[in-house]
Amino acid sequence: MTPRHHPGGAGDQQVVGAAGVPARSAGAAPHAARSVPRSRGSSSPEGEAPARRPHPAQQVTEQLAARTREILERPRPEESEEQRAREKAVVHECRYLMRLLSTRRRSEGEMRGRLAEREVPADVAHEAMARIARAGLIDDAAFAHDWVQQRRSLRALGDEALRRELEARRVDAELIEAALSDGQTDEEQRCRELVRSRIDHRDRERLREERDGSHRRRLSRRLDALLTRKGYPGDLAVHVIAGELRAAAEDPAA
Repeated sequence: MTPRHHPGGAGDQQVVGAAGVPARSAGAAPHAARSVPRSRGSSSPEGEAPARRPHPAQQVTEQLAARTREILERPRPEESEEQRAREKAVVHECRYLMRLLSTRRRSEGEMRGRLAEREVPADVAHEAMARIARAGLIDDAAFAHDWVQQRRSLRALGDEALRRELEARRVDAELIEAALSDGQTDEEQRCRELVRSRIDHRDRERLREERDGSHRRRLSRRLDALLTRKGYPGDLAVHVIAGELRAAAEDPAA
C-alpha cells in the first residue's frame, strides 16, 4: 500500500518534543521576559535592606555644622585703617581698666571718670566700658557693699561720710542706701567706740582732777572735729561726747 503524502509537505509538519510539547519554530520571535513582581512597599533591589531615614536630632546637628562651616568660610570684609586704629584703641583702654580692677573693685562711674581724665574719645570709651560690662566686671551693688564695710572697719566712718564718698564715685542713690543698711551696726555704738579710743589715760586723769573744765572743753572741741570729719551727725556727736567725757571723769579706768 502506497503511503499518502500531506499537502503541506514535510517542512510544514510540527516537531513534537519528548514530552509532547510543541517546539517553538525557528523563525518565531521570543516572548518578552516577564519581570518578577516586587513586594508591595519595597523600593530597594532584591537582597538589599531599605535605606534608613536620619534621626531628627542628627539632621539638626548636620544643619548646624553646615551653617557653621558656611559662616567660617564666608569671606570677611577688609577692615579700613580707621577701623583697625579704633579697635587697637579700644583694646588699649580695656587693658587699662583691667589694671584698675586688679587692685580693688571700681564703680562704673569711677571707671568712666578715669577714661574721661585720660581724654579718651567718647566712642572708644563707650565700647571699652561695654566690653568690661559684658565680661561681668561691673557690679556697683557689690562695690558699694564692700566700700561701706571696709571704711567702717578701717576708718570708723559715719553713714553721712560714706554716702558722700559713694556719691563722689557716681553710685546710684538706691544702691548707696542698700549698702548702708545691709548688716548695719548701731551708728551710735560705733560713734562711742571711736570717742573712747581717742580718750587716753592722761585725758582721764586730767578730767578727774581739773576744777575749771578747761581740758574738758579742749577735748570736747577736738572730738567734735573728729566726728564731723568722720561723717557723724552733729546732734549725735554732742550727745556721745558729753556722755563719754562724763564717764571718763567719773571712772578713770572706763
